Amino acid sequence: MPFSVHSGIMNSPTSAKIASVPTAISRFGPVARQRDLLALGISTRQIRIAVQQGSVIQVARGHYAVPGVSTQDIYLARHQAQRTCLSKVSELGLWQLREPESVHVAAAHGRPIPGCVVHKHSGGQTLMGILRQCVACGTELEGLIILESAVVAKICTINDLQSEFTKRGDNAARALVETIDPQSMAITETAGRYHLKKAGHNVQGQAYIRDAGHLDLLVDGVLGIEADGKRFHDTENGWREDLRRDTMYVLRGVWRLRIPGEVVLYHPDVMMAWVSQALAMIRSTPRSR
Repeated sequence: MPFSVHSGIMNSPTSAKIASVPTAISRFGPVARQRDLLALGISTRQIRIAVQQGSVIQVARGHYAVPGVSTQDIYLARHQAQRTCLSKVSELGLWQLREPESVHVAAAHGRPIPGCVVHKHSGGQTLMGILRQCVACGTELEGLIILESAVVAKICTINDLQSEFTKRGDNAARALVETIDPQSMAITETAGRYHLKKAGHNVQGQAYIRDAGHLDLLVDGVLGIEADGKRFHDTENGWREDLRRDTMYVLRGVWRLRIPGEVVLYHPDVMMAWVSQALAMIRSTPRSR
């Protein structure tokens, strides 16, 4: 199936004409090549006028950006390179465990660029191509997080990924696709589920508890885990709802751990130690009849 065109991901040979040069540039990210702008229906005259008016700046030969573009993106343009792979993830709105230490770029020349990981690539970038690069360059967990977020965001489907990763050598990628949970609500759920399953636990995402709502994760059918991040929980309404749910979990006899999101993401050993202790307590506690 054809994917949408956004953030420089070109999956269709033709695009509707765009009147504004800055808007056209935004389709490709911070910087756009003149050849790509022309392919969108922008004329050289429009580009020249936009530069004269100051709404667009030329950052390198054949490369244009809007004012405020970062020095790093100007640096990449001058080396005829553009962000790709793990350095394109946040721009696409996908989940990411951490930014790579060195920026990953696509460059047709394939030559080394100081401070960059260079992927030799010419032509427009596709979503599947970028996801393939991420799986190859990232850790197993990073690959799962990125693929799962693409499915959750409905940028692609599990079937699309299964159709993409059919080559010899794609075994690891296919294994990741098989573990994707399209119901995952956050990167913390994905990471927590990954570590718990690696340790041999049975894990259910978004398990429903009557009167309390959905648990982020249910471990071995007896221990609930809520992986909290500030975005949804560090608010007055979020705090009030957490208190209500905490009460309901107790009334429903559900053991539960509330674990900070940063612990789940960056200190999984701490999370696993807490889970082991909680499961040991559950198993040693006599069940009331």
